[in-house]
Amino acid sequence: MKIDFFRIGLIGLTLIAAPAMLHAHGSMKPQHGGMVQMTGETMVELVSGPKGVDIYLSEEDEPIAAAGFTAKLTQSAAGKKTEAALKAAGGNKLVAAGFKPVKGAKLIVMLIDKSGAKSFATFQAK
Repeated sequence: MKIDFFRIGLIGLTLIAAPAMLHAHGSMKPQHGGMVQMTGETMVELVSGPKGVDIYLSEEDEPIAAAGFTAKLTQSAAGKKTEAALKAAGGNKLVAAGFKPVKGAKLIVMLIDKSGAKSFATFQAK
């Protein structure tokens, strides 16, 4: 019987590294009671409340300054599109004040960073 120590070593390394790789981008648990999606390396949390929609940005569990982004929220429901600008509201928070998501609507958050790179996160309104 021939033993392949190289393959055994690779399997061992994979088993050791797998838990770390699963959490490489931080926790996907909502920090503000909202819905979470990843776009590239950025975690986007959408929170709908009585005052409107709040968006929180983070990467590897660390807040990302919202002031570094231009952002827009688009809602598609019943064949109609509604758009709202998301404004930086301090820290990692963007706000669409007064925006009311329609239950079941598709919500798209578009982020544009200072370099002009665009990223999108899509949610289903509850």
